[in-house]
Amino acid sequence: MTTENNTSLFPKGEKLTNDWFTGNAYLQLLLAKDKNNNFVMGSVTFKPGARTNWHKHPKGQVLIVTEGQGLYQEKGKAAQIIKKGDVINIPENVEHWHGATAKTKMVHIAITNYEGEINAVWLNPVTEEEFNSANEN
Repeated sequence: MTTENNTSLFPKGEKLTNDWFTGNAYLQLLLAKDKNNNFVMGSVTFKPGARTNWHKHPKGQVLIVTEGQGLYQEKGKAAQIIKKGDVINIPENVEHWHGATAKTKMVHIAITNYEGEINAVWLNPVTEEEFNSANEN
């Protein structure tokens, strides 16, 4: 019998079942957009191999890695390893993806700003070739 590691900062949340992620990813909503905050904040857990699609944010995004090790890649650039304690400031409209490595889990807090009612523009999935290449770096 296995038990869930209870040392995580936030609960794992609900499994993401949309078309914007590959693999097993989970979202714990921490703060919804409201009259005081023009952003949404959530803790996202990526099991090994899980990742977002390519996407961009009209008003940018900040990732704060709270657990494990993962990958972040901007279109046209080499993927980079991100790990617990890293803060990634993603400029507006920069096409990118992020997620776990092939062998390690990664958890991050995502703070995503809105432009009007839009906070993300979702694009194509990261291919297996792109993901495997990112894991070689």
